[in-house]
Amino acid sequence: MYHFMKKMLKRTEFRFLVVGGINTMVGYGAYTLFLSISLPYLLANTLATIIGVINSYLWNRFFTFKSKGRALTEIIRFSVVYLFSYCFSMLFLYLIVGSLGVNVYIAGALNIIVVTAISWFGHKNFSFKAREKKSA
Repeated sequence: MYHFMKKMLKRTEFRFLVVGGINTMVGYGAYTLFLSISLPYLLANTLATIIGVINSYLWNRFFTFKSKGRALTEIIRFSVVYLFSYCFSMLFLYLIVGSLGVNVYIAGALNIIVVTAISWFGHKNFSFKAREKKSA
């Protein structure tokens, strides 16, 4: 079992899923906490997203992608990916809660799937993409 886990942890995709699991607990935990104190679901999603972005950036930079890139550039790129996924997330929530009447807790859980897919492709191909150095 130890060797299997060691082998799996070498895979970027597996580390992304581990971080995603941690971030899901943090983000969805924050979302449900904010709902439990009677915040509107869109505000709860916004606040949970902010918490999740900070948590996710740190884990993805140091654990998933093991980035040695320039932090400021990565933070900007990471934020752009999350801004895109956040906007899509808000539209998705608005449509399935507002138009289809889906329960806000179920909608939040479904939203995780959407954001995960957008995040994986965005962070892998944009936020933490290894930049080739120009040779002189």
